[in-house]
Amino acid sequence: MKFFITLLLVMLFVPYSEAAEKISLKIGDDNFSVEAEDNITAQEIFKNIPLNLKMTRYAGHEYYSELSFRPNFESEKTSHIKAGHLYYWDGWNAFVINYEDCDISPYKVVHIGSVDEAEKVCDLLRNADDKINITVKK
Repeated sequence: MKFFITLLLVMLFVPYSEAAEKISLKIGDDNFSVEAEDNITAQEIFKNIPLNLKMTRYAGHEYYSELSFRPNFESEKTSHIKAGHLYYWDGWNAFVINYEDCDISPYKVVHIGSVDEAEKVCDLLRNADDKINITVKK
């Protein structure tokens, strides 16, 4: 019983941001920490890591790469994407990194994570080649 009370107290007082799963994102020689979103789509993508992805610049605001598997797309969706955040779009079965805020209506994506150093990763992506390689791992 004492164990369960202690566990409950820990769960109540540990902030979500500290309890969230951390993922590593490598772009070139730079490593970034990503806070994984707590939804079924993110969980299914991140259980398949490590991911070695060839990303392509698209529409002046993002890089994307098709995944070799298709995760569940039933999580909450949005059309308002944020710079420095990761998304999944089922239209191209794509893992997406955004470097500019954008409204992509009528399309909708699932938020799967946010980069801790968003400004730094966005600057890197704005100045990167049209094709880049990234690695996603724990």
